[in-house]
This record gives sequence, structure tokens and C-alpha cells, in this order.
Amino acid sequence: MTTTVSETKICASTPAETRKHPSPKDDQYGNYYPAHPEDLNLESNFGPMAADQIGYLQPTSKETPIEIMRERFQRDGYLFVKSLLPKDKVLKCRRQYFEHMAPSGLLKEGTDPVEGIYSDKDSRKFLPPGNLRRLFGLKDDEESNKYLELMISAHEAPFYLEFCEIEKLRAFIRAFAGWEDITMLQRTMLRAFVPDSELTPVHFDQMYLRAGPPTSLTAWVPIGGVSLEGGGLMYLENSVDIGKKTEEEFRCNASNLNDEERVSAFNKNMNDGGFLSRDTVSYGKEAQRKWLITEHEAGDVIFHDPFLVHASCKNKDPERRIRLATDLRFVDSAKPYDKRWMKVYRPLDGL
Repeated sequence: MTTTVSETKICASTPAETRKHPSPKDDQYGNYYPAHPEDLNLESNFGPMAADQIGYLQPTSKETPIEIMRERFQRDGYLFVKSLLPKDKVLKCRRQYFEHMAPSGLLKEGTDPVEGIYSDKDSRKFLPPGNLRRLFGLKDDEESNKYLELMISAHEAPFYLEFCEIEKLRAFIRAFAGWEDITMLQRTMLRAFVPDSELTPVHFDQMYLRAGPPTSLTAWVPIGGVSLEGGGLMYLENSVDIGKKTEEEFRCNASNLNDEERVSAFNKNMNDGGFLSRDTVSYGKEAQRKWLITEHEAGDVIFHDPFLVHASCKNKDPERRIRLATDLRFVDSAKPYDKRWMKVYRPLDGL
């Protein structure tokens, strides 16, 4: 039986171990409640999010003993580590990204690129490459086409490749996962979500990594701050079991598919676009679980289980800041993994 990061002996922690390693004083885990959800402007594709469906991701201090971090990850399916990465390196990447993207008309004229203030042009111009653009995007629009070109090329830009090599991230993963040698899957996702545009649909990562065992570890890295209303990634509370059950249902229904079709998140048994739902409100209500949100500072990282269900709200940042983030996925180099992901991202590449 394949084991995930959260199930390995290395990452398991006993209560006795936890008692030996108390949390640091600046650790807010279990006490983070920045605002009443009724006071927030949280919107899905199908209207406002219900306040009683919203909870908060609990942050963990980077000084927290690794045993406690592993215990939290195993219990929650995620680990939200504060200030893990050097702030200056994160902001350097943010500045260089928006300078790279400036010719597309993405930014408000006269603003500092590192702020990432949106130009408030038609948001369809700036949909991410792939199925969302196919469904909702503009055609034959010069700025939109320029955005597409620059967004794709950013995945191979020196400033981004340098960011992906930050040693503090890799050292943390080696220590946390207990992997002597790690591999970052080459197919990374670098996304800028503008205010009032399409959101991240409901999904879990293993849907897209089916050609390998569910042993990857995703680091969702906001490149700059993200406000509570800024459309950061949100997670369905304690939903690893839902992801596992859903994937097993997909597997059982795949008897009519060949091997290539079976591992595809876009096979005929899946939704168009390869996700579980675009309606976060209905999905959360049906699951009877809350959506957990948070705000981010430059340097924060969220790690999550490949079966943890997640999505986002629309970006309703009050200062019209663009939400910039990247998905980096890591595996144990010594174990099997989905080799399809060892290539640079291209739109509609089947993954």
C-alpha cells in the first residue's frame, strides 16, 4: 500500500514527543481568528460565501518543533508556516514578475510594480492559460495575447527559476518529509489572479498526478502579501478523506478507459476543465465542512496533502492588488512519482 507524506513513520508524532517539544510563544496555531466572516467580502462564482461556511487556516511558527509540525499536517492535511522564506527574495521575485508582465497592460499606470496594483481593464484579458481562458477568454485581443505570451514565458524566466531554488524551502522539505534527496517537479504553476476574475475551481492535486503514487508534497507559495479578501487558496476543512473517496470513485469508474485516459484529469468521466466543481458554496454545503481561509505575508508557505480539497474565492482585495502565487510540488527522488510532470508548463499540455 502506498503511503503519503502524512502517513509515513517519519512524519508521525506521538503525544509524548509533542509534550517534550512545546510550541514557541509566537505560535498562533488554534488561536488565529482575524475577523468575523460576516465582515468580509468573500465571493464565489455563484454569489457570496456564507459566513457560517468560513473558518481560518491556523498558522504555525517556523520555530515550531518539527514533530509538532508533522502532527499538525497529519491531522489537518496542511501546514501553514509563517515567514519561512526570506522576505526580500520573495518581494524581488514579485517585482521582477510584474516588470516582466507590464507590457500586457496588467498594472495600473504610475504604480510601483512590486505593489501589483491592477489596471482594472477587462478581467477576461488576464485569465490564466488553459481551460478557463478557453471557456471565458477573449479572442484576437492584442493585450490579452501579450499577457498569454508573457505569462507562459515567465515560467522559464531567470528570476522565477532563481526563486524556485530558494534553499530554505528545500531544506525545510527535506527535514519535514524526511527525504534525503528531493526532486521538484518541473511543471510548476505561476499564476496572477486579478480582482473580480475567475477563481480557482474545487479540486485536489492527486487528480492531476495519477500516473504516480499519492506521495507528493505541494508548497503553495504566495509571492507577496495576500489579504483575507484577496483570493488566496482556501482549503475544505479536514477533507483528505473526501479526496481519497472521490479518487477511489474515479478509479472504480475508469474500467472503460485505457491506461492513458485513466490517469488523465480530463478524461470523459471528469468535469470539463478537470476539476470537481466551480461552485464552492454548494460543494462546501454538501460536504458539511467549512472553507478555511487566511491572509498571507511575503515569506509564508502552505504545504498540503495531495488529497486535500481546495479552491479559492474571487480576488476582492480592497486595494485592487493582484494575487500572485506559485505551486511547487516535491517528491522523494528515490521513490516512484508522476514523470509526466518533469517538463515545463505549457497551456493545454494534458496535465
